[in-house]
Amino acid sequence: MSPACRIPADPASLKLVAHRGAYIAGSNSPAPENTLAAFDRCLQHAIWGIELDVRLTQDGEPVVHHDPACGRLFQRPDIEIANTSFDNLRRQLPQIPHLQEVIARYGKQLHLMIELKESWRQRRPLQPQLTKLLAGFEPAVDYHLLSLEPDHLQGFRQLPPAALIDVALTNTQDIIRQNHALGHGAVAGSFALLTNSLIRQLHKAGKQVGTGQINHPDIMNREAARGVDWLFSDQPLRLLGIKENA
Repeated sequence: MSPACRIPADPASLKLVAHRGAYIAGSNSPAPENTLAAFDRCLQHAIWGIELDVRLTQDGEPVVHHDPACGRLFQRPDIEIANTSFDNLRRQLPQIPHLQEVIARYGKQLHLMIELKESWRQRRPLQPQLTKLLAGFEPAVDYHLLSLEPDHLQGFRQLPPAALIDVALTNTQDIIRQNHALGHGAVAGSFALLTNSLIRQLHKAGKQVGTGQINHPDIMNREAARGVDWLFSDQPLRLLGIKENA
């Protein structure tokens, strides 16, 4: 284990991002992922930022939900976001917020890491809707856009490159290659796959770097010591020594 794991990170200096909010897992959760209840917990505990997933309803309204359908979280596999109007979604599953609600409630209080789950090429309302909702906010200061598909960010080239984050799963080298080719300003990926060498190379190229899957305080300490710009976690309260039910 790296000696840096034992050097406590300074919580005040961490740009800790709650992945899908400080959610509580499990059925009948009082704070499911990507809900206002999960994001409220981040505000309550002064977490730096939140990561949230955006999809469009059938009528082109951006809502905050990770999966294409609503079975995993809400036991409604029959409801597919892309095939449901916003009004019907609100009646059936009021816990799923509209992006406008999230921006109005947390903008400039929590940093918004907005992950695009769909392509602007297929879902034409995506670019104008997000541009309108984010008009009063400063890109790369108040929010970033991120995606597992670098091309999803190409519809937002009016933003400064620093506001665009390409996210890797296990395809780290390929994502870095696309990031350089497209000129996006940042890369995020697993802490285990973004090596010290890659982080140094990205920083040298003027890129920012985020690492994810950080769910243990020792790993948080190591990542802070490595100088990454953002730390993404599914268990942000645990990292800060706060009881999960707080």
